[in-house]
Amino acid sequence: MNMPNMLAYTIKSFGSNSGNPPQITVGQGPTKAAISPTNPADDTFWFAFLDRNNPKNKAQDFVVPGSNNTTIPSGVDQYMTNPNYIFVFSTQFLSLLHLPQGPFYDYLIKFGAGRELKRIEQLSSAYGCGSIGRPTYILTGQTGSRDDNIPDPPSYEIGTVSGAIQYLTMSLMPMPDGNPPYGICDQLTRTNP
Repeated sequence: MNMPNMLAYTIKSFGSNSGNPPQITVGQGPTKAAISPTNPADDTFWFAFLDRNNPKNKAQDFVVPGSNNTTIPSGVDQYMTNPNYIFVFSTQFLSLLHLPQGPFYDYLIKFGAGRELKRIEQLSSAYGCGSIGRPTYILTGQTGSRDDNIPDPPSYEIGTVSGAIQYLTMSLMPMPDGNPPYGICDQLTRTNP
């Protein structure tokens, strides 16, 4: 059986470039879709929710001030627990002082944050603000319940404190018959045979 055509799925986040919002690119070539925050702002977190039946469609997004780094943002959970979406969590020119803490940090861990977020947290506590650059962090995965009785859908993350641009590159794969819904595939999409 032939593998169905996948869509390239790329998430870009800037570290030390003020005024540059994160971006999601779904697809490749002239049919690709570029998705950015509705109301971008520096020193923020961005939650974006893509429709699994048409991942070029942003169903909803939330731009959260970095100073709100301890509580789960209002309205986010109704999308995170609904299996009809693919989520992206990214930073935009975030202050090191505003790394996720407390219930917000635990919430991100529940949805797949791991080694990369913990690494940024450790570097922050070891060296402190002013010693290292602004953190750049991206987390993506499939939404849905995180129930102890069933395996969680996979999540993927990348991050740095060097202020460098980060690219998370993956693919979106339809069902075996080539139809939606799409799921995240930890594979790169070839654009030329």
